[in-house]
Amino acid sequence: MAEKEFRMELKRVFRDYKRMNQKMESSLRRLGIEIVRKKNHVVLSIEGISGVRMIPISSTGSDWRSGLNMVPKIVYAKYH
Repeated sequence: MAEKEFRMELKRVFRDYKRMNQKMESSLRRLGIEIVRKKNHVVLSIEGISGVRMIPISSTGSDWRSGLNMVPKIVYAKYH
């Protein structure tokens, strides 16, 4: 999947992020992202060009922008 397509799909998944749910988890798994639940966070494991990277994200979003703010971090981990 190209970087631009990957970014657009992540934006669709994380739009209006309030809480990690089963639907989001299955969408992220289809994109090749593994999810590990911790106590107050969710850790995303991404196989990128430079190896596996772990990205911690909040298990609940603070506002409507919090999900979209995670997208650039995830894209960077995948393609750089």
